[in-house]
Amino acid sequence: MDRRTLLGTAAGLGIAGLAGCATLADASVSPPNVPEDDLKSKGWTQVDSTQDTILEESYGPVTLTAKAYTVIYSNTALRERVKEDSLGKVDSRLALFSATRIDFSPDLGDLPGGVGRKEVMDKIEENARDRFRSRLKDAGLEEVTRTDTGSFDVNTGESASLTEYEATYDVPTFDFAIDANNTVSIEGQSLTVNGDLAVWHHGDFSIVAGGAYLGENFTKSTTKHPSDAITVSVDVDLGFEPETYRENVHGFIKQTS
Repeated sequence: MDRRTLLGTAAGLGIAGLAGCATLADASVSPPNVPEDDLKSKGWTQVDSTQDTILEESYGPVTLTAKAYTVIYSNTALRERVKEDSLGKVDSRLALFSATRIDFSPDLGDLPGGVGRKEVMDKIEENARDRFRSRLKDAGLEEVTRTDTGSFDVNTGESASLTEYEATYDVPTFDFAIDANNTVSIEGQSLTVNGDLAVWHHGDFSIVAGGAYLGENFTKSTTKHPSDAITVSVDVDLGFEPETYRENVHGFIKQTS
């Protein structure tokens, strides 16, 4: 699949991607609580985790430190099914979910006079958006665009800010052999990729959670004539289910704490 794999490396949308955070130093912080049973039952597997210090900034006499712990999941069941269905021609991570917990020291509520809290959260959110978009592009996606912003109710009781993205993923043209001398070519296609990124503050920590997933199915039909007497028809339907992926990602975001 070359560089056009949707999410070609384990950290392809890691803390600097879905989590949207740049590394400053090693750190120790609590991991986010994610719906492990729900993820596992839907075919998602953890593929990476990272810990980083993402912010150190002075507010009067106080230096604020923000430390992040990110976990990254891939829909391995989807990948394995598509690889099998395409006879090994399409082998890529086609859906990812990531969640980050950010701990602050001191707590944002303990800043002098309460100053800086909104500024800090604005920085966390803007950085998350920038890194998310950059990593989508680094993963080989094209035409990455922020399409909408809004709110999203989560189970911790807050209304998270939600940013929606759209990009394109190029499924390349690939060939199948039908006999020793003939192949049938399946023409590639650009598919829409959707991305959702949520940010919110709960208690004394913040959460950044989001995912990327294919927004449409891949279907193709083609006919080959190996000889005057033989006609071979090939129908390809990779069975992508965008609404299912969207429900999965939104459900995982909602349950993260």
